[in-house]
Amino acid sequence: MKKRTVLVADDEVNLLNLLKDNLEEEGYEVFTAADGEEALKVWVQKRPDAVVLDIEMPRMNGWKVLEEIRKVTLSNEVPVILILSAYAQHEDIQRGMALGANKYLTKPFKTRALVETIEEYLKGK
Repeated sequence: MKKRTVLVADDEVNLLNLLKDNLEEEGYEVFTAADGEEALKVWVQKRPDAVVLDIEMPRMNGWKVLEEIRKVTLSNEVPVILILSAYAQHEDIQRGMALGANKYLTKPFKTRALVETIEEYLKGK
């Protein structure tokens, strides 16, 4: 059985490594990116099963990455299930959902909740 793949993009290296380690322990193959441009390149090359984005990243923010992904794929095809951010205002959450995010979590968050959310969206795929 092919491993499911997840792209995690965040400019906080410690958090990026923590998420990668946790997802790999759960059996996922994880691709990482430290900025938005790199995230978009990895997404185009690897076409992961799910994407986890931070909003505030150098070179291209998570909003723009999400917009670019949604230009070519629907939310039920490749879920961008999380936009991890300190942006927790109602308007930010609405913006994320309007752009096509499947789920919006704010920092700080529990990695177990992240894993469970990914599993929920990839169930049956």
